[in-house]
Formats: sequence, structure tokens, C-alpha cells
Amino acid sequence: MDGIVIWGMFGVLLQFKLLGPLCVLSDDRDITPSAPKLREILALLIVRANQFVSTTDLVDEVWGADPPRSAHVTVQTYIHRLRKSLFPKESGHEPAGLHTGWHGYRLEIAAEAVDKIQFEHMAQQGSAALESGEPGEATELLRHALRLWRGPAMSDVETGELLSAYAVRLEESRLRALEGRIEADLQLGRHRGLVSELKELTMTQPLHEGFHSQLMLALQRCQRRDEALDVYRRFRGRLVEELALEPSPDLQRLHRSMLTETAESRPAPEVPAERVQLVAPAQLPNDIADFTGRAELIGSAVRWLSPAERSDDGLRIVSVMGMPGVGKSTFAVRVAHRLRPAFGDGQFYANLGAAAGAKEVLGQFLRSIGFPGERLPDSVEERATMFRTWSVDRNVLVVLDDVTSDADVQPLLPAGPRCAAVATACSGLQGLAGTHTIDLEPLTGEESLEMLAVIVGRDRIAAERDEARSLVALCGYLPLAVRCIGARLRSVPGWPVRNMRQHLETSNRPLDLLQFNQLDVRARLAGSYRSVPSHAQTAFRLLPTLGASSFTAAEVAVRLDCPAKRAEALLARLVGHGLLRIQKDVVDEGPVRFEFHPIARCYAEELLGGETDATPYLWPIYMRTVLGFRNHA
Repeated sequence: MDGIVIWGMFGVLLQFKLLGPLCVLSDDRDITPSAPKLREILALLIVRANQFVSTTDLVDEVWGADPPRSAHVTVQTYIHRLRKSLFPKESGHEPAGLHTGWHGYRLEIAAEAVDKIQFEHMAQQGSAALESGEPGEATELLRHALRLWRGPAMSDVETGELLSAYAVRLEESRLRALEGRIEADLQLGRHRGLVSELKELTMTQPLHEGFHSQLMLALQRCQRRDEALDVYRRFRGRLVEELALEPSPDLQRLHRSMLTETAESRPAPEVPAERVQLVAPAQLPNDIADFTGRAELIGSAVRWLSPAERSDDGLRIVSVMGMPGVGKSTFAVRVAHRLRPAFGDGQFYANLGAAAGAKEVLGQFLRSIGFPGERLPDSVEERATMFRTWSVDRNVLVVLDDVTSDADVQPLLPAGPRCAAVATACSGLQGLAGTHTIDLEPLTGEESLEMLAVIVGRDRIAAERDEARSLVALCGYLPLAVRCIGARLRSVPGWPVRNMRQHLETSNRPLDLLQFNQLDVRARLAGSYRSVPSHAQTAFRLLPTLGASSFTAAEVAVRLDCPAKRAEALLARLVGHGLLRIQKDVVDEGPVRFEFHPIARCYAEELLGGETDATPYLWPIYMRTVLGFRNHA
């Protein structure tokens, strides 16, 4: 894994990231400081990792030429806060740490734990491979290096003179690596796939001669000499007008060689391709007629994404998060259908849980637009550039279902300032700019009852309203569970609701009843369960043996025989995958308490029962939890 220090069975995973928003992760848990000056000091310490940073430099960075008298003391306070939050004594982070010297402080961390050090190392290796005449190795190394970038370096840090200068140097390094990767691809004959990427780069870097030179070469090799000459003309005009400079001798020579190129010396033209007829895809799944509730949240999502409601230009994203079976996909599809008229240039949909990867999804998107499959570039980056270039002047909506990380989403996003995206995930997407997060909870009791009535029939539910109310409570008000039970009742007309309630209440394997044809609560929970590491799976299975409706990290630590910090990290990971939740409406100021959704608890007990045959013993605990959940819903 990139940027990780590993310690022990329940060890610490520590990462420091500068290539984008500042981020510090401990075992994939975000522990980045929020105070602006604290972030600024931390960023400078990371920039100079394993070197002493003088107190004077820290003061100059934070306060510039006019520091307060207490600046040095304040720096000491900030260092103490950083040391306490990043390297608590019981965490086992040593030998990493924040050390005090005579004149300053040194952040001691492994090189592989810092993304900028990893980037520099791989970029150097890639450049060396290119100089050695190994473009294949060079392009792979440089691609890996560039994937570490999540946005402009330290984009959310208030930077003084030192960090500002370093951010500029990092950006220059990124552009050099990108230029080197494109040069390697040109040497490998990948010029067709580079044209759209280079066009985008020359727009964002209008005075970068290297990218303009590479675009001219790529166009020339595609037998598009007139376009290549036009690139030179526009670049030279901009250079003369803004900087009063002429292009470099190398670029002028390239230009002259194109001007003097004779018809005989040109490569034979390709057979003219059939004109591509581009279309506006409409890929959204069907909206469901019996969708229930969520009206306020749907309105919030529609307002955030609608071009007519915006006061600014820029891609907007809605991240829909929640536990398995809570209705994230149906919510996203309902929102997307409400927005269809506003995104007439195309609505794209991909289920990332079922798809093979970004390359295949982008291929599907581009083919649906009308690009012939045989002309699509091979790499994810080139396909993403092609999609962004197509979408930059269009109104496009992208719906991405079952996302696992920000990295899944990034290459699939359109580029237009009036475009939008909806993504569903068990945990939110925190690293993407312009994101509005909606956390879906189970339905209310009345909403669940209404949903059941729409599926089964209002008269049938009205005749046994109290039994139906108890039935949806046993489902934990989870939409997928209610839908499964509703489908079972609808498949057997006349079967009393009371019988279904009794069957579910007394079953030793209630999840068997929460599946019907393609609807399957257990399968959804299993997907999240399989996505967490084995030690988190073990913790999930053992948590029901605590016999409590809620628990703290300290209580779990005793059961797992591990440090409290480690238990907290495991619980946070389970929360992030929708298998646990943080208890709300706790009156006291005590430690954070975690709890199962009753159906998730049932799944954990079932897994444990498969190992110990303990399900009949644990089922009364589940029933008490369900009844308590129902009484407080």
C-alpha cells in the first residue's frame, strides 16, 4: 500500500498527504487538524520531513514580517497539540514522532508515509527511464507518480511565503512529470490518444511551450498538419502579446519543418473515417413508482445540482451515504430523474460494484455517446480526458452507484461547469470539491407503514394496521427489508400480516425472510462485510457477544484484547462501511457510543452462529434490541 507505516496485528497505519488537500490518516481514519495555523505548521513540518525546522521559520511562515510577541510560545503550544493528536503515547507510532531540538522541531516519519516523497521518487525513476530510452517503463512510473495527486498541493492550507514557494515548486514538478509521461507515450506511438488530453492542457497551461510542442507533434502524426500549424500561430501570438517573447529555437524549428513538409514526405493519409454521429445518452435505471418519503432530502439534492439554482459555475456532486439496504440507489435514481430536463446533453449511469473498473465504465460512456470502440484510447487517463473534453461545453449528469472511494469517482466525472454527478456509497466522499453529502437514515415508522401499504395494498394493511406496524419495526424500518416483506405478502394474497409478523419474530434465521427473488438484505450486508479487513470482520462478529444495545471503544477493547485506540479505529471502519452507526441523542458528555442497526446485528449474530452455533442463544438479545429500537423510533 502507498504511503503506509504498518505496526503489529492491530498496528497503526499512518499517512501524510500534501498533494491535494492536507490530509493525515491514522489507520484510514482522518486525524487532520482543523485549526488553520495548526495545519500550516504541520504542512511545513511534512514538507521538511526528517529535517529540523527552526522556530524562526515556523514563525515567519505563520505570521510573516509582523509576528506577535508571543509567537514563539504560541508555536510551542501548536507543537504540543500536534504531538498530542498525531502521536499519543499509547498509539505505538514510534519511531515516527515529533521531536524537539535546540532550534526547532523535526517530524520523523518513514519516507513511504508521505505522498510527496513517493511522488518525487517515482518521478525521478520515470525521468531516468525516459533518458535511458525505456519509454514503456517511464510511462508506467510517471503515471503511478501522477496518480498520487488529488488536486493542487496543500490547496486547503493558508500558506505563507515558505509554503507558497514550495507549492509552486511542487506544481512545477508535477508538470515536468506530466510532460515526461506524454513524451514517453509519443515515443510509444500513442499520439491519437494524446490529442484530446493535450488540447485540454494547452487550455489550462496557455504559456507552457512543452505541451504546445507535444500537441503539434501529435497532430502532425495524425495527419492534421493544418491544426498543428494553427496551434503554433496561436501560441506565438499569445507569447508575443503577453510576454514580448518569441518561441524557443526548438519550437521554431519544429514549425519550419512542418511548413516545408512536402506531399511526398508526408505519411500516406488514412482512409477517411465514417463521421461519428454523437448522441445524448439516457442511461438512468427506471424510477420506482412506490418510492416513499425523503421529500425534503430530494429537494435539497435537486436544488444543489440544478443549473438553474446555482450562483456559480463548477461541477457539483451529491454524495448519498448510508447503510446497506437504506435506499441509496433508489434515492439517487429518483433525484436524477427529477433533474433529467436540466441535463439534456446526456445522463450517464454506472454501477461500480458490478463494473470491472474505470476503464470499462469510460468505454461504456464514450461508446454510448457515439465514439467507435476501436478508436478509444487504451488507458484510463486518456479515456477520462476524452470524456472531459467532450463534456466541457455540455450539460451532463453522471450517476455512480456503489462507490468505494473518491479514487473510483474522479476519472468518471464530467468537466463542464454546468455538469453534475450523484454518487452512492456506504460512507461519504470527503475529498471531492463541490460535494454536498446526504446521509440517509432508515425510514420513520409512518413512512415504512406507507411503503408497505403501497406495495401490498392499502386495504389489506389498514385491516391489520397494528400488526403491520410491528412488522415494519421488526424490519428496523430499513427500506430494502420492508420491500422484501412486502413482496412476500403480495405474492400470497390473503396471507395475514399477523402470520408474517409471527414468522419473522420467532425465526432463528430472520434474514432468510428478508429476501425475495432479486431482493436480498443479507447479500447487501455481506457486500459491505467483505469489503472490510479480516480483523474488522472478526470484531463485527464478536460485538454481539457484548450483550449491550450500545458500546464504547473502551468496552470493545476489553472484549477484543487490544488498545482502545485500535478498537476505536476498527469501530470507525465498520461505521464507514455501514455496518455500525454512532448512537445519536446521547444526553451525557461521555465517550462516543456505537450501536448496530437491528438488522445488521442480526447479520453479525448469524455469522457468529455459523462458527459457534450460538444464534438461538443470541436471538433473545436481538429481540430486545429490536423492541427497544421500535420503542424509540
